[in-house]
Amino acid sequence: MQLLEHLQGSGVVTAENGDRMTVKYDLQITRDEPEAGRPPAVGFKHLGGQIWSEHDSYFVLSHARTIMTLQMEDGRKLKFFHRDLAGNIGLREWIG
Repeated sequence: MQLLEHLQGSGVVTAENGDRMTVKYDLQITRDEPEAGRPPAVGFKHLGGQIWSEHDSYFVLSHARTIMTLQMEDGRKLKFFHRDLAGNIGLREWIG
């Protein structure tokens, strides 16, 4: 995997019911590297990492597997869900 971008900071999450909360995020955008001996190809990009709340210790548990929207410090947005209780996320949709 090749690290393309490391995103860290504070953001705002909007839940499906419209509730908004301040969160922290630590995300990585990576890309598959081509196999040795094969011509370079466009690799798939992956987004992974964690999103959590410093103010709500039940944030991940109370929103497990629900789709939420994160707006990052730089204005970019994505829809995600928590994959586990450690706060690791799965990407649903990159909004931009």
